[in-house]
Order: sequence, then structure tokens, then C-alpha cells
Amino acid sequence: MSQATLGYRSAVSGDVAGRINLTVARQGRLTRPVRTESSGVLRLMQPLYLDDSGQVTYIVVNPGGAYFGETYKLSVEAQPEAHLLLASQGATRIYKTPNEPAIQEIDVTLRSGSRMEYIPDQTIAYRDADFRQHMVITAAPDAQGFFAEDVTPGWDPGDTNFTYAGMHLRIDVRGEEGGGLVCRDNVRIQPGLVGHALEGIGYLEGYTHMGSILILGQHTIGNYADMVRDTVDTVGPGKVGVTHGSRHGVSWLMVRALAESTDALNAMILAVNELDRSVTTGQSRLDLRRY
Repeated sequence: MSQATLGYRSAVSGDVAGRINLTVARQGRLTRPVRTESSGVLRLMQPLYLDDSGQVTYIVVNPGGAYFGETYKLSVEAQPEAHLLLASQGATRIYKTPNEPAIQEIDVTLRSGSRMEYIPDQTIAYRDADFRQHMVITAAPDAQGFFAEDVTPGWDPGDTNFTYAGMHLRIDVRGEEGGGLVCRDNVRIQPGLVGHALEGIGYLEGYTHMGSILILGQHTIGNYADMVRDTVDTVGPGKVGVTHGSRHGVSWLMVRALAESTDALNAMILAVNELDRSVTTGQSRLDLRRY
């Protein structure tokens, strides 16, 4: 990817402030780690098994508690039939980035029959923060994925919303073995250019928080989209849209929501995740706060 395409210069190895390489594989009824590497400011907690499904859970930790003008890289692979839940210990906080944006690059590979849930805490952008995140997901046609995002404006001393400079969140989903681009989600919010018009019609429609859910898998075909719409209508975070499609053998569904609080978006994410689990693995509702 070029600087013009991504809006930033991709970091070379020496520029990376934190890196995680994680590979998991199915061994018997359990998914176990094959490779767990971390360097810089990012760490992985010890693996957890939250239920009897065999799914392994990893929590990403940033001991510094915040991102500045640096680059962070995560590489995750779920080998055939492996089931992984990846979460974060707390919110990703982006503070003032006067020189370069804070950048997070995530590469995910989902092999045949694998499943990954990525449900981090919210991303909070504070005053004068500029954050870029680029996720590339390479998925087998029969793999499953659940990827959530919750964007929150940080508190400002002047009690003003949207004082961060900008946020660019991009997801590219590709088929395995050079299967081509399946779909792309590209969100760019630039309060530094637009100003408080972000709260008006055509931008965030008077809302302050934005959430997204990307679901991958053959189960998204058919009446699944209607089930998701019914679920988000029941939770009612604010304005919600649901779209879905299929290309290169990979089926997907996207939920985009606008809300007035992080709690409203989290409730929607957990409700849709509970639905997704009920039609795939049969696992119960996720509750990371217990662990």
C-alpha cells in the first residue's frame, strides 16, 4: 500500500513501538498457541479458556496505557478449525500526536474452518489526536470472523466534542491464496477539517459515538441479516444500518451504528455477538468483565 492510498507512511521495522505475532492451532478439542511473540510496549496475557468450547482467549495489554505518534503492528493467524477470541485489557487511548499520526496495522489470516472474534474495548481519541488503523483480513470461504469497533471522542478541558484531529479506520477483506478483494470498509472522520459540523446532518447526525461490526462466514447468507436487524432494533443504540454481500466465495455482513454513549454501542456489539454465537458455535453471551 502506498502513502497516498493509506494516508500515512508505512513503518519500517525499526519504527514499530509495539508488535504482536500470534498463531493458534486446533489440537484435539482445544485451540492452543503455536506462536506468541510480543515486543515493545505491547504484551499478551496468558491464554484463557472461558468456557468448554475449546476456544482460546488472548488479551492484548499496553502497559503504557496510551498511543502517541507511533506505529503498532499485530499479526494473527488462526489455523484450520482453530477458534480464537482476541480482546484488550482496556480502552485504546490516543493522545496528542503533534508530528506523526498514531498507526495500528493488523493482519489477520483465517484458515479453513477457523473462527476469530476480535472485540477490543473502545478507541478514544483525545484533543489533537490523529489515529490511523488498517486491518487486512485474509479468509477462507468457510472461515468465520466477528470484528467489532467502538469509536469514542475523548474528554476535552473545554467540554467540547470532536477536538481530535482525525481518525481513519480501514478494513480490507481478501480471499485466501490471492482470491482478490472481497469488501472494503473505509471510515474517515476529520474534525480538524470539518469542525463541529460533524454533529450535523450528513456526518454523525447529532450523535457522538460510532460503532461497527464486521461478520464473516457462510452463515451470513439467507435470513441472517434480518435476524441482525431485529437484534439491533431491540437494543436500539441510535441510528443503525446493516449491509451484506458475498464475493470470491467469502460472505460478509456489516453493521454500522451511531449512538450517544459507549455503553449503548457495547450493548449492541454484545447482543449481535450473542446472536452470532447462537447460530454458529452455540456459546453463551460473552462477559469478559468476569475475568
